[in-house]
Amino acid sequence: MARPYQKANIPGPEMGTSVPDPVVMANLLKSPKKKVFVIGSESLSKNMTLDGKLVAEYFVEIANKLKCPVVATGHAHKFLKGKIDANLLYDMSLINITGRLSDKNWKGLDGEGQYAMAIFGGHIVYYVSQTLSRIKNFTNWVRTIDLDKYSHPNARFSLPNLSNAEWKEYLEKIIENL
Repeated sequence: MARPYQKANIPGPEMGTSVPDPVVMANLLKSPKKKVFVIGSESLSKNMTLDGKLVAEYFVEIANKLKCPVVATGHAHKFLKGKIDANLLYDMSLINITGRLSDKNWKGLDGEGQYAMAIFGGHIVYYVSQTLSRIKNFTNWVRTIDLDKYSHPNARFSLPNLSNAEWKEYLEKIIENL
């Protein structure tokens, strides 16, 4: 199991799992659970390019294969508009979607009930870590997955700490296996 990317991130007695095999991660993502993908604006930054391709573009491919609602945080909505089905794309802050996922009575973006899986990617590490912690500690109905290149012990499943080259290969294998 990978160590948390942030050394001081001590999650308590319940700790998520790093998934080193992208085929296993693809299978987790394909599960029939009702899911939402939360894509952050950090996925558009210059340091989030893999051989000239924005990480957000990988997330778009994953979201389109999953055909699940996508919540764009920060300024990601402008980039995602036109790349994700307009009926599945929503604009909301990370704090807002976290609060809604933590509310057992929320009926979801489609009005048909709460989500069983929330997928995150493209967020600042320490910011999404707190989001994942809140969901882990205050819900028992939402399982979380983080697709950033860092191990997040507060996510039920995350990637191990990867270099950019390894991350690119990992994301490509997920896409290939969805």
